[in-house]
Amino acid sequence: MPDESLLTAEIRALIGRTTPMGTVEITLRAVRRSLEVYLGAAEAERRTRDLVPGDPVAGYVIEALGSDFNVESDGNGLPSVLPNSLLISNEWQFERALRLGEHLTVASRLADISERFGGKFGYSLDFRTEVQFAAADGEVVARNARSMMQYNAAGNEGAGA
Repeated sequence: MPDESLLTAEIRALIGRTTPMGTVEITLRAVRRSLEVYLGAAEAERRTRDLVPGDPVAGYVIEALGSDFNVESDGNGLPSVLPNSLLISNEWQFERALRLGEHLTVASRLADISERFGGKFGYSLDFRTEVQFAAADGEVVARNARSMMQYNAAGNEGAGA
């Protein structure tokens, strides 16, 4: 555990900063992949057989786009202060249905940082990010609020278990 806070003025200055993350496309492949997780391959194929661009699709398809953007990777605006990380929470909000074939612009904003001394994980920093998905006209289609913990398990018996 550090002797003093690692939450420096430079790190606090990142709060409120927005990082553009590019664009993603709601593809038929992503829709099928997401449906396969919940319904199996045969049912996913059946439900997507007649889809055409512009058709509404289930909101959870956005998770199948995770390889196109990754808010846990470098470039997400989060400093890497401690060696280990853990997803604490992941909350979704949809303003309207996603549509097959649409392109969404993705941007991440660091909403807050807090620190904790002690506990199962020892000293930790908690980062709350808000990821926004917007249509070409700027309309916000979906939001994702995610909390990530950074911690150092070294010297903390049972940490991360």
